[in-house]
Amino acid sequence: MKSITMLFLLILTEMLADIRVYQYTGVEVKYEGEKVTLEREIDPKCLNISISSANIWEGSYADKSIPKECKATFVTSVGQIQPISIHPDVETYGEMEVMHFFKQMQHDNSLLLVDTRDEHWFDYRTIPGAVNVSHNYIANPKEFPDEFKQALDTLGIKISNGSYDFKAAKKIVLFCNGAWCSQSPKMIKNLMSLGYPAKKLKWYRGGMHDWLTLSMTSTHKIER
Repeated sequence: MKSITMLFLLILTEMLADIRVYQYTGVEVKYEGEKVTLEREIDPKCLNISISSANIWEGSYADKSIPKECKATFVTSVGQIQPISIHPDVETYGEMEVMHFFKQMQHDNSLLLVDTRDEHWFDYRTIPGAVNVSHNYIANPKEFPDEFKQALDTLGIKISNGSYDFKAAKKIVLFCNGAWCSQSPKMIKNLMSLGYPAKKLKWYRGGMHDWLTLSMTSTHKIER
């Protein structure tokens, strides 16, 4: 019984140490003399939305007087909101940092923008100039041995005497579907567990969600 209690306390401590838990527990604040809970408000009708490329990236809304070219919708209820920083040595990028990185990429082969989503998401819509390295390949090398080796080659990781060699590892910016997507953070953590230098990893937290809401250029393959 004592060991079970200790295990529960360890799990609870770990959850509370992760600020992502706030979207489930909420944070109580005082506002105009009243207690208000700041939380992620999701209508029950939204809980079973399928996370597919067509559901996430298509649609229109806004006042009827707004030109249709200026309107777009976004889904508010999917995924798990990520913190602004995932590691002290991994810099979080915004759109202008990504643009500057792109400019540097044109003259530096050691830089790489990486879309960490699965291939069908990448094929459907991505940022032009990004390469696709699925987070699944890094997380599950035994399940995807060939894809894992190809991913290592793409990222500039060599295998020497059974160990990973990061001397030629590229400086990479990783992204996925948005601030509610955990795929790129997980891939960053998995790469660091292999020994990838954290200083060479950058995270575009906003991902496709922010990129598209700001009308940035993207590839687009319609699927219905």
